[in-house]
Amino acid sequence: MRKWILLAFLSVGFVANAAEVELLFFHLAGCSQCAPMKEFLAELAERYPELEVKSYEVGLSPKNWRLMMRLADAYGLKDVEVPVVFVGDLGVAGPAPGNTLLIEEEVQRCIAEGCPSPLERLGRGQWIPSLNPLETVVLVLFLAWALYIVLQG
Repeated sequence: MRKWILLAFLSVGFVANAAEVELLFFHLAGCSQCAPMKEFLAELAERYPELEVKSYEVGLSPKNWRLMMRLADAYGLKDVEVPVVFVGDLGVAGPAPGNTLLIEEEVQRCIAEGCPSPLERLGRGQWIPSLNPLETVVLVLFLAWALYIVLQG
């Protein structure tokens, strides 16, 4: 009987200590390059139950855009184009074919060794505030309208 109780405690402890890996996925709605990455990450999360994929749409959300840009700066990414993925010590941007292999290797490493959330890197780097695509369009339209008003008056 004591063996069963000890075994139960050990198995509960093992489950409680299972590594939780957080992966952040940034994309644009309707992005043809983002769709394959989204499918890959869904498959990856299915294969690795320890993996939690958090998805952020950046085209219509200035908050998500700024988060992506701050993380890109903290990870040292210079050219940022969606899809963008952050996990463990890895930050990758764009549809490069090798990115999926790099992501899976980093997920495996994080499951084995443990990794902090990518959000813990915020505050590193020299991020300069920028506008997301929607804000840029609104600003350009506003400036064009203001210029039109000034030239008409």
